[in-house]
Amino acid sequence: SALKGGVDSIEISNLSANNINTIFNEVMLDIIHVYIDINTKEPKTTIDTFHQYCIKKNIDTHNLRGGFLYDPIGNVAFSGNWFKDQNKDFSAISEVLLAASNFNTFSILTINADTYCNGGANIDTQIAFALAHANEYLNLFKDDLVLLEKIIQKTEFIFGIGTSYFIEIAKLRAFKSLWSTIISEYTAIKDIETRIHAINANLYYSNKDMYNNLLRATTSAMSAVIGGCHSLSILPFNYNTSDDNKFGQRISKNIQLLLQEESNLNQVKDSSKGSYYVEKLISIIKKKSWDMFLSIEKTGGFITALKNGDIQNQINEELDKKLNDLKEDKRTMIGVNKFINQNDECPGEAELKNRSENVIIEPIPQIRLSAIYE
Repeated sequence: SALKGGVDSIEISNLSANNINTIFNEVMLDIIHVYIDINTKEPKTTIDTFHQYCIKKNIDTHNLRGGFLYDPIGNVAFSGNWFKDQNKDFSAISEVLLAASNFNTFSILTINADTYCNGGANIDTQIAFALAHANEYLNLFKDDLVLLEKIIQKTEFIFGIGTSYFIEIAKLRAFKSLWSTIISEYTAIKDIETRIHAINANLYYSNKDMYNNLLRATTSAMSAVIGGCHSLSILPFNYNTSDDNKFGQRISKNIQLLLQEESNLNQVKDSSKGSYYVEKLISIIKKKSWDMFLSIEKTGGFITALKNGDIQNQINEELDKKLNDLKEDKRTMIGVNKFINQNDECPGEAELKNRSENVIIEPIPQIRLSAIYE
């Protein structure tokens, strides 16, 4: 349904031998990008299932485009748990690389940095945490140059995009620059492309006057594209309601098509380059992010900071500041603290409350995911 509606990239979760034939029925994998979530206790099994399907259907896996989504550290940050345990999850990375060797152009590790944006972190904090998060994987393979270079070449990042238009443009460009700096410390390979998937942050969606979310989604999407993302997802404007959001999905897809087909944003490479304002923002963001990254590394690295609760405390402090600024009208959110429609009910409020109460946060305290409108 999504492909018929105009998208050219899909993400599949819960793929198995029992459903793979149904899922990919009439799907032309050779002309789209397909991403398969393997964030499970047995990631290799999912890869093998997909590989066997491709062999059965005479699909050339060497030319397929997309990736396998695997990020055990990201799972700890989001849920507080490893899939099995730290050593087994890290050992699985080598198994995943070997199992995916027939998928030449696929990414293997996908760093879920959108968790930090949706948790409420500031721009520089998001970048610093994404760098430290990814650097843990590089440190893991620093003594095996062959595996290390494969990891570097097959890593993709997912970033949440907020509504601060120019700052979000600068965020992606600043991150790319800093990630290149880190890569250069591990390998002499030049011109390694930093692949980024962008998704607008649910943190900035409101359940009241929710049509304003269309504007928030559009500006976020423009920031992501101009900032240099390689792929883009837009959440439906009614994403957090309990209602059927097929209409919201169609509108979100149409926003992307408008930016591509009518605004031609995909026809210009690095359109913000040379803008004094954006370049100044990049310089400021890079310095603050790099200082924070170095601070994390000096205290033992990202996983140590997660176990100590330092990451969670930093994000929660910054989220609380954002929420307080809304209450005191230092930040404006249309329909939430400005131009409020008193007759507008907030659908799905009970479901959201129950969902947040049922979160498991052991054994490592997870990052608190919360939306401003709550």
